[in-house]
Order: sequence, then C-alpha cells, then structure tokens
Amino acid sequence: HSLLINKTNISFLKDNNVRIVELGIQSTNNRVLRAVGRPCEFETVKNAVHLIRKNGLGLGLQLMPGLPGDEETIFLKSVNDVIELGPDFVRIYPTLIIKNTQLYELYKEKKYIPWGLDRMIGLVKESMKKFKKANIPVIRVGLHADPSMLENLIAGPYHPSFRYLVESLIARDKMAALIDRLEIIPQIITFKVPSREVSLYLGHKKDNIQALKNIFGIKKIIFQQVGNLENLQMIA
Repeated sequence: HSLLINKTNISFLKDNNVRIVELGIQSTNNRVLRAVGRPCEFETVKNAVHLIRKNGLGLGLQLMPGLPGDEETIFLKSVNDVIELGPDFVRIYPTLIIKNTQLYELYKEKKYIPWGLDRMIGLVKESMKKFKKANIPVIRVGLHADPSMLENLIAGPYHPSFRYLVESLIARDKMAALIDRLEIIPQIITFKVPSREVSLYLGHKKDNIQALKNIFGIKKIIFQQVGNLENLQMIA
C-alpha cells in the first residue's frame, strides 16, 4: 500500500532482503480512486515510487481497468502515467465483481455496471501495445482461474484465456497494418509467422483469418511457420 511506503518501512524491507515492491495502484485518476474508496491519491503513489527507486528496490505496479468512473480515455491516461513512473513490470487485472465486496454492493444497487468482455479486451489491447512500445513487461493479464475466485465471481469481463484473446487481437492488428500498406490488395496473401505464435495469428477459432478476409476482401490467407522468426512478415 502506497501509504505504508516510508523511510522506516523501506529500511525494514531492505534489512529483510526484499528486492521488489509491488503496488496495487489500480488507477492514477483521483476521481476513480475516490469512487472506489482508495485512501491515497496519485500524488501519494508518485512519492512512494520515488522513495522505492531512491532506495534501489525493484518496482511493480498493478492496474485495474473498468472501475467505477473509469473509461477508455481515463485508463489510457493511467497507462501513460505508469509508463512515466518507469516500473520494472506491470500487472493488469480487469475489474470483476466478486461476492461480498463493496463493488458487489454497488452492483446489487444498480450503481455500477460491469464492462463487457469485448470492451475490456479492446482497452487492454491498446494498453499492452503502449507498454510494449515503452519496453515495460506486462507479466500478468487477468485473474488466475482459482476455484475459490470462480465460485465467488458474480459478473464482469472474465475469460480463462483473457491474455490470449488480447494478444490475438494485437496479432490481427499487425497483419492488418501490413495489408494496409499495399496499393493493390491481392486475393491471396501469405504471412511468415513465428512458429511459437501461430495460434495468436490464427485467433480464437481462427477468427483473425475470417476478420481480415471480410475487412480486405481477401479470398485466402496462408501462414508459413518459421521457427526462428522474430517478427511477422508478409509475402503478397
């Protein structure tokens, strides 16, 4: 917790061989933070981050898109704020409604409507692209399918393969960007794809293939799997 980051506690952590501090900041927007009852505003988080870095500790930050009062532009500003803080890694946990929580009470009172899965995937996709461009690893996306969590899950954009769905959309965007560069789009397009990522480029139930066919009027898309290939290539 950001309020607990002070010189005394930092010294205690270092004396006990702690090397990384991870903060669940959830959002950098003070209106969102107040809406969910967070006791500290973003300025407190920035001060905590400065103290952590000043003492040579590693830093992880957690974000939670879709909280009350949140929206795409607000959360992407949070992403930009986090990038400026320069953490060593980030975790992104889409907001879910879990039984016996304050958010659950708001949901029952119809004061909070959870985001749909497609909306959340689209936002997290853009967020991950920003973090990748900034060379900040996103080490976790979505909650682990823990049985106790699933038993208490009421609503919200949960999917057991949430990260895969996000990364497959990122892969679709990469293919679409290459096709967009062509002056004349052929009926058959071949992509060279890293073998380890072929499922991402195919998409869930091969929906990337169908989507690109529909968007660009392509009849056939072929994948050549290349074991040591680093980046997607196109052979039109």
